[in-house]
Amino acid sequence: MAEILTWVMQRRMVLAERAERAERLREELVEIDAEVACPEAAEVVIGQFIEAERAGEADDPAVDAELEWVTSRLRGR
Repeated sequence: MAEILTWVMQRRMVLAERAERAERLREELVEIDAEVACPEAAEVVIGQFIEAERAGEADDPAVDAELEWVTSRLRGR
């Protein structure tokens, strides 16, 4: 009986360590997702700016505001 209790306790310790590792990996994944999203958003906004510039709408305050928002986020990284 003592062997079973020892095995259960050891197994719980292993599982607790794995749960901690899984949590660290989840946190790292959130950070990576945020890093990936930022350049993707920048690509979209810059593409929109280029199109607006071609259409002669680059001075539109909404375009300027969106471009400023993305560039300020990139500087903050």
